Amino acid sequence: MAAYGIHLGTCSACLAVYQDGKTNVAVNDAGDRSTPCVVGFTSYDLEVGASAKQGIVSNARNTVCHVKRILGRSFEDPVTQEYVASSPVKVVNQNNQPVFEVEFKEKKQNVSADSITEMIYKKVLETAQSHGGKGIQDAVLAVPGDFSAEQRKAASAAASKAGFKVLRLINECSAAALAYDLGQLDNTETFKVLVYRLGGTSHDATVLQVQNGIYRVLGSCMDHSFGSNNFTRVLQNYLASEFYKMYKSDPKESKRSMARLLLAAERCKHALSIVDNAKCDAESVLDGIDFSANISRVRFENLCPGTVEQCTQLIQQALSKASCTKEDISKVVLCGGGTNMPLVQRTITRFLPSSDILSSVPGDELIAIGAAKEAGILASKDKSELEAAQENNTFQCLAQDIGFETTDGVEVVLAAGTIIPFRAHHTATLGPEQTSFRMTICEAAAEDSAESQKLAKLVMRDLPAGAAIKTSFHLKREGGLHVTAHEPSSGQQESMLIPVTPMTNHS
Repeated sequence: MAAYGIHLGTCSACLAVYQDGKTNVAVNDAGDRSTPCVVGFTSYDLEVGASAKQGIVSNARNTVCHVKRILGRSFEDPVTQEYVASSPVKVVNQNNQPVFEVEFKEKKQNVSADSITEMIYKKVLETAQSHGGKGIQDAVLAVPGDFSAEQRKAASAAASKAGFKVLRLINECSAAALAYDLGQLDNTETFKVLVYRLGGTSHDATVLQVQNGIYRVLGSCMDHSFGSNNFTRVLQNYLASEFYKMYKSDPKESKRSMARLLLAAERCKHALSIVDNAKCDAESVLDGIDFSANISRVRFENLCPGTVEQCTQLIQQALSKASCTKEDISKVVLCGGGTNMPLVQRTITRFLPSSDILSSVPGDELIAIGAAKEAGILASKDKSELEAAQENNTFQCLAQDIGFETTDGVEVVLAAGTIIPFRAHHTATLGPEQTSFRMTICEAAAEDSAESQKLAKLVMRDLPAGAAIKTSFHLKREGGLHVTAHEPSSGQQESMLIPVTPMTNHS
């Protein structure tokens, strides 16, 4: 029996099938290996996928895109409010939930984000059934690592209502690493991996510690303001300027004209990931004028130097958060459709020259493949084994970086995402005339806070000058952070138990 891995992205969905020990990406009814996450409501029919995407220009007010951004969020959530402000489809508040107000078969209807997501999963289910028959559709869903419990619940519920039997939800970065079997074939290996994902509307970088076949997050950064669509818009603006040079009419004055050029730019960008030159065609851009231009990969890449730099900036942030250097990274996994661009691959290769760059699997298929491999393992288990596996899949981890104050800020000892229990060590050496030791333990500042939060202060006096203070930070299974400072020559020791707030995480 087949088992499935599903990656429902913001822009497109991919389905991979695990069957007879092999994993393959399934092709949908349009012959494509991914399905646009677009739902269109027309006067005649409900359209999902590629056919719906065509309505972004002609039926914008009734064509829903990027629903993943608001799935499981309240209407008052800042992310939802940002989505509402930019959406061509009217989004209204219904019991503090975002609901799309569309016209379907000449009648106004309110459709929830959950229902839109279910429709997309049903489209994916059609592809699954064409590859695995009409039986139970066992599946593992890949979701972002920063998805909240409510978002995970909403994704699982939508897939279940669509007809899938959800075996587990797995983090996208873990699925990407699983696709290459990192740490799975030899569980004695220990190394660090950087997973970089460049999706349509966001990108993220995560540093994983691979040890005993287990992935532990050392540091992760996500940016929802940048994605591969930024590259598309660069090309769109170039096409608009070329159109103006040729016809002395400015397509930027028309939203519909720019939407047509955006679709043309997207097709051209994808083609330039494969070939050196591509023809960019857009019908009836402005005043009935059709537009056509030949674009070379070199020309496109020359337009994007400032854009591609944002990829490496986020990677550097993740490395800093994980207290790693470039040389510490053994392997780099590239995932997300944006990493198919040769420009992005070259940029990251140059940025991390000593790392093994893994890009042999298409970035927009990689996460689904990893999820399918996990599904293949879980599908063979009975109910009790599945329940045990699900229990083992949920663990407590540190919600915020913890460290101690220095003159330059906070030196992180325990990074956010550290699995509980865990122990870390630090050694401080006193100056030649220094006989006391003071350490202020704190949580590093959150993204929305300017200052770190002080948790406790540890003080030791009457120590030998120049002594070495060995400090242990122990995140205890039963809760709390136990900090012990020990000076070996005098035998002095101080300890304290500090309350910390963990969070539930998922592999």
